[in-house]
Amino acid sequence: MAWDLSFSCDICGQKKGEANHWWMAVIEDQHCHEDGEPGKGFTLLPWNRDQCRSGRYYHLCGQNCSMQAMERFMTNGSVLLEPVS
Repeated sequence: MAWDLSFSCDICGQKKGEANHWWMAVIEDQHCHEDGEPGKGFTLLPWNRDQCRSGRYYHLCGQNCSMQAMERFMTNGSVLLEPVS
């Protein structure tokens, strides 16, 4: 049985096609932050076919959505509009 995985941009909802200008982002704990500063960091990574299936990555369809994801993280600590509790 084969799995047919499709990906959608977590910012605009566009479905991933054959073009590979997509990116992945991850928000992780940072252990070297100063007191009173955010303890999380935003990392942007090139699309990786093997890693993209992990639930820890956000899927981003290109430069504009990647920039919007970073702006959202800097504003509210999440890539999503509504921070996940």
